[in-house]
Amino acid sequence: MTNSKHDSSGTFKIKVVTVSDTRTLENDESGKIIEEKLKEKGHEVERKVVEDDKKQIAGALKQCSYEALIYCGGTGISKRDVTVETLSPLFDKKLPGFGEYFRKKSFEEIGSKAMLSRATAGITGQTPIFIIPGSTNASELGSKIISREIGHIINHAKRP
Repeated sequence: MTNSKHDSSGTFKIKVVTVSDTRTLENDESGKIIEEKLKEKGHEVERKVVEDDKKQIAGALKQCSYEALIYCGGTGISKRDVTVETLSPLFDKKLPGFGEYFRKKSFEEIGSKAMLSRATAGITGQTPIFIIPGSTNASELGSKIISREIGHIINHAKRP
């Protein structure tokens, strides 16, 4: 595999969806972190908060005209954590490398607790969807990883 340059330039419309029964737009620190990181890169960002409810989670995707979505929260192992189960079946293509890399970097910060992370990503139609945990640390890490590669991933997803 060669180390070729890839086109990651451009600004994109990205939707950040926080999945939580307790957060609002006003007190959603994790969503704000992701929004700020993406805006630093020049992207247009809209934020939304939905409850840990399959219909609301899927609904945020269905009413979307954005070039990428980032879901934050609902990735734990409790019965209320249904983000991964709701969205993964909708992926036309899975991006397992994202979750693997997220867990690797998480391990460097939090050790073996990283095994609880169910961060994942995939492509639905031509839209990349990232799913990351809802903690502020996970949002920092996830937005750092995503903001580096989002343009490249969006451009590839749009190819025929």
